[in-house]
Amino acid sequence: MIILRRNKKNVELYPIGQAKGALNNQREPLFYGYFKLQVTDDGKIRPYRFFIQQDNIETLKTPKDVIRILRKQNVYLATKDEEIEAMLNSLNIPYKYVDICRHCTFESKITLIKKSSAYKLYDEYICKNCVQKEIKRVMKLRGYNDISYPRFKKLLDETGNLEKVLQILDPKFNPIKHDKLTIYDNIKVKKENFPKISPKQLKLPKGFKNILSKKVKHLLPVQILALNSGLLKNENLMVVSATASGKTLVGELAAIPKAMKKQKFIYLTPLVALANQKYRDFKKQYKQLGLNVAIKVGSNRIKAKGELTIANRSTAKADIIVATYEGLDFMLRSGNHEQLGNIGTVVIDEIHMLDEEERGPRLNGLVKRLMQLYPKAQLIGLSATVKNAKQIANDFNMKLVEYKQRPVPLERHLIYTKSEYEKKDLLGKLSKKEFNSKSSKGYKGQTIIFTNSRRKTHQIAQQVEKKGISASAYHAG
Repeated sequence: MIILRRNKKNVELYPIGQAKGALNNQREPLFYGYFKLQVTDDGKIRPYRFFIQQDNIETLKTPKDVIRILRKQNVYLATKDEEIEAMLNSLNIPYKYVDICRHCTFESKITLIKKSSAYKLYDEYICKNCVQKEIKRVMKLRGYNDISYPRFKKLLDETGNLEKVLQILDPKFNPIKHDKLTIYDNIKVKKENFPKISPKQLKLPKGFKNILSKKVKHLLPVQILALNSGLLKNENLMVVSATASGKTLVGELAAIPKAMKKQKFIYLTPLVALANQKYRDFKKQYKQLGLNVAIKVGSNRIKAKGELTIANRSTAKADIIVATYEGLDFMLRSGNHEQLGNIGTVVIDEIHMLDEEERGPRLNGLVKRLMQLYPKAQLIGLSATVKNAKQIANDFNMKLVEYKQRPVPLERHLIYTKSEYEKKDLLGKLSKKEFNSKSSKGYKGQTIIFTNSRRKTHQIAQQVEKKGISASAYHAG
């Protein structure tokens, strides 16, 4: 088959062999030829000045050679052209139309394409190979490495439009206005038929029921699964479910009724900041039940905004003890475990820390000592990210309660920035956009920004505040 294509004043000629298997497959022509068109004295359009390039040698041929080649092959036009069509019609040479990748011709190659399976760029369609080369070329030009390529390839497959992909690589690209292009994936909520159970239906103390009823209307799936596994029957449980799925309340359902009977509730967490948060939450929620809350964080002091400095005083009179792993571990190692008294429940938040090289062995030893010192205490581990849940559950004689569905849908976006300044500025803009939006119940949007150092939490908080939004740095210190 012969491909004819107009290129300015020349008509290019590409013989690419048999038609079978040519679609979407890049082919190297047997040779490259080109000729011009002229109008003869009798008004007919004919070829003249026909050149063939082969093995870097250009040879001048006669116009009759062009006609002879065209008569022997199936002729396909890459573009509509009145002059070429008039020439072929006057010579009684049949022809058809075909779409080719123009980018391939830059390398003297031919790829026949089908628009439905090709990619669009600036009102033309190009083949898969050229698309990949173009993305990588622009990525290199913009300073991106090959690690980012799969993301752009995924977006290309979703949109089929190379122009949109290259738009993201443009330095002037605004991800705030074009969030449909930054979306990476959607994690949807799978609807399941769990019974609607209100806190008032549970066999719990009346005062505790009243507090729960103000917090939740119905129990969440993971809480129901925990109840079915013996949560209120002193069974040791390993609870694994997504963030914000209601794991903390699982521990409270088991622990608070016992705390009201003077069986202490110990809540363990890895970070001082998290310990401080839970300390304040429990103190606010359960003060009306007459429960005293204490905190143990080793030698550190809590200096949280809006909170007095909290000293590590005796826990003997406490009903609820919030502690870091190290805080309670130090207490047990120093021989002061008698202060803990009668323990009813131990909740270990972020129990996947057992897998950490540095803190894992200490946490493992802490849990083992608690089990030995207080064999009747109920042990509840909580995690959203643990990989070896079954192994941990077996090691600590726990029943595994696992719920893999998310409580709310999650939409994830991926945005590229070229500098720390640009990143921080963008974080401020994203926070402002979210704050200016309102939920169906009239609440303004909130933003949580995660980073990898204490210094950066303060820098980012300052950057967000420059956008006119209240922000606070929150870290382990």
